[in-house]
Amino acid sequence: MIKQWTQQVGAKGDRRSSRWQSLMLAAAFQAGFLAIAPQAQAQNPDDIFDTQVIQFSEETTVEFEFIESHGAFQSAFGVVNLDTGEETILFQETKPYDAFGTGQRQPSAPGQNNVGSSIDFLGTVAGGTMQNQSGESSPYSEYTFESGTRYALFLQSVSPTGQTRRRVISNSESAALFAGSLDGGTQQGVTGTRVAWDDDGLETASKDTDFDDFVIEAGGYLVTVACPPVE
Repeated sequence: MIKQWTQQVGAKGDRRSSRWQSLMLAAAFQAGFLAIAPQAQAQNPDDIFDTQVIQFSEETTVEFEFIESHGAFQSAFGVVNLDTGEETILFQETKPYDAFGTGQRQPSAPGQNNVGSSIDFLGTVAGGTMQNQSGESSPYSEYTFESGTRYALFLQSVSPTGQTRRRVISNSESAALFAGSLDGGTQQGVTGTRVAWDDDGLETASKDTDFDDFVIEAGGYLVTVACPPVE
């Protein structure tokens, strides 16, 4: 079944899967034209994707890419509809970190941002820690945001013993840092908007504020595809 949309954000160049590219091309040709010109397109200024709220002026499908996670907690990341409370998990860790259960010593660096390193309980797709919304070992998931609807992102985590549980929302204080823009291409190694999480949530005396507990990127390029007329 071909997916149809009016706006797609997330063309990640060579990093996209061939299946995703095929869906994009097929939908465009079925609609009667192919409009892929990232340099000539810009995100609607009425669209919002930040720590305050996520909201689009038209139905928009955003591709998310999992980068890596750090810390001994096992996490799930997703989207929550703030108007209905409905939640959709996009990425789910199947174990707390790559080396979990191996007995390997895990160096820790509290308060330090360890993105790009193996320090502090690294979790990756390649290491078998992460699955996408389809249960696949893939760094990609996508979500379709309805027009005029308010959304936020969420991260929920549980300790290896199950005794400690945390849940933070992107519009709460000190939970997530947003950098870049959905249609900004790749800038300084970041494609689209990078969302870096600190699963401690609100400010406390012991908060480490490393913002490397769970890192994803969203979007990258804007592709507009007109839906075919209803027959």
